[in-house]
Amino acid sequence: MRKRRKLVAKNKSYTIKRLLVLVLALVLLAAAGTGIYLLLRGRNSFGTLTALPFTADDPWAYTDSGFYYISGGKLCFYDFSDPENAPSLDLSTTDVSLVSSGSVAAIYSGAAVHIVGAEEMIDAGGQVLSVACGSKHIAVMRQDTGDATTVLVYDTAGRLVDSIGSGAALLVDCGFGTTGGQDVLWTLSLATSGSTPVSTITTYTYSDAGAAMSGVITLQSQLVEQVCFTENSIFVAGTNHLLRYDTEITSEAYRVLVYGYRPLGFTAGGAKPLFLFVPRNTESPSAVRLISCADAELADAVTRSVALPEGTHSYFVIGGRFMAVTNRAVYTYNASGVLQSTTELEVPCDEAIRLSDTRILLRRGPEMRVMTLR
Repeated sequence: MRKRRKLVAKNKSYTIKRLLVLVLALVLLAAAGTGIYLLLRGRNSFGTLTALPFTADDPWAYTDSGFYYISGGKLCFYDFSDPENAPSLDLSTTDVSLVSSGSVAAIYSGAAVHIVGAEEMIDAGGQVLSVACGSKHIAVMRQDTGDATTVLVYDTAGRLVDSIGSGAALLVDCGFGTTGGQDVLWTLSLATSGSTPVSTITTYTYSDAGAAMSGVITLQSQLVEQVCFTENSIFVAGTNHLLRYDTEITSEAYRVLVYGYRPLGFTAGGAKPLFLFVPRNTESPSAVRLISCADAELADAVTRSVALPEGTHSYFVIGGRFMAVTNRAVYTYNASGVLQSTTELEVPCDEAIRLSDTRILLRRGPEMRVMTLR
């Protein structure tokens, strides 16, 4: 009967060291695998990235269902639900401006305006200064004789439904909000004849019953920089204060001091409306200010300062949170300015643009990609 040989280590300390190195290598390998898994899982859970058929040099406009863009002398449409199908329209000139909202798009040049989908071209009767799109209407700001301007409101078929003159004050801006599913147009006029400038915001509601002026807001001793709508409120960011007005009676509910800061973004996608402000007269701030306040009679305002990560080139509020973007990563903060996550980008980017509360446009050189957030 053969005896079983015993294996005896000649150098026990050397053997133990080899075993420790082997165990350490296995631990590091497992940790690396876990890190890669978590990174990939983090990327997948953050959002999906899709390349777009146009470049940063092409005019484009975003809607909830896709992008309109101008390429090769054509107006084209990239549909999120059917990206392979790209309907197009020949343009007589590419010297046009392209604008859109979530559901309406228009192009304009000189005195001509075309609502995408309408049969007839609109002749505004004068130089078009700007066009704003709502959910069912567009507003055309037209230069009249002298310094006067007029805002012409059309439905999506191109029918004129309202004409608003400037009056004695200078009409300087207009835009749309939505309340109760109806388009609400706001116009901003500025009177400078007195000792202090007076800004007046006038709102008009458009429904199946017709057009009606619905409110007037007057601000003295400060200029208006941003007008934002929620279901219950009109928020006005001025050079001194952020003010909330009730949409029904346009009366001031409260104001929050923002002197020294300028507005840069707004989202109503969280528990409370969230505003982004940056220091005035600073092109590359090292920190930004977040202000969340209630969509109610009392402000319940919370102000937080957030230091931007090194290398940040883009930042915005989106879906009730704040995001800062570097060449390689997206940093996500909650409304209180607390860092929640850091997500490495699959493709480095040179610029990020908020499109909506669920989509971000990422640019790498001339290449464009859209990220749909999860």
